[in-house]
Amino acid sequence: MTPGPGMLAVLRGRHIVGYIAAERVSDFELYVFLEFVPGGSIASMLARFGPFSEDLIRLYTRQMLLGLQYLHDRKIIHRDLKGANVLVTKDGVVKLADFGASKVYSEGTVTDGFKSLAGSLFWMAPEVMKGVSADGRCSDIWSVGCTVIEMYTGAHPWPDMDNGWAAIFSIARNVNGPPLPTNASKEGLDFMQKVFKYEPGERPTAAQLLKHPFVAGRPDPSDPQEDELVTTM
Repeated sequence: MTPGPGMLAVLRGRHIVGYIAAERVSDFELYVFLEFVPGGSIASMLARFGPFSEDLIRLYTRQMLLGLQYLHDRKIIHRDLKGANVLVTKDGVVKLADFGASKVYSEGTVTDGFKSLAGSLFWMAPEVMKGVSADGRCSDIWSVGCTVIEMYTGAHPWPDMDNGWAAIFSIARNVNGPPLPTNASKEGLDFMQKVFKYEPGERPTAAQLLKHPFVAGRPDPSDPQEDELVTTM
């Protein structure tokens, strides 16, 4: 099921946009009030300032993974992770936003509901394109890699594709993943190569990726508690 206001109300993670209240104004309209994040999205920052430095990419990627780990531990799949849905506070804290495509799963039916085509085309994992049952957490991990490419290049992954149906066909069949940025370090390339495994089950979890050298040792300096979440997994 898709998380409603009741579900959003219990999401209180540091790297999740905070829920404030909800008000139903008619049978067809529900207003949901969320935390204001003045820094805007990663996508808007890229549009204004261009590609990020690798140090900034490492910091933001780590925080995205912390947000995903928080969601996945609570059996919530984001399903539309991309730069436009990752917000940054004025203090540089990353917060995942826009849970309109998200799903909640149960242990007995971990793939239930994940055959639908949801998310944004160039950030979608191949199994989502093909409508194949898979643990949706793995598809979120693929989208992390796509967002990392976005931060390196200032453009969406698969930049040479502009036809929607052709892109769906190509992404679903391409076993190598999207082209990797030429300006990435060895650690950055290794991180993306692990994330872009074609078989969903071969991709690391968010908790495992938090130990990768690309992001490990780069906690948010304003929150020394972050590493406790990783080391206790």
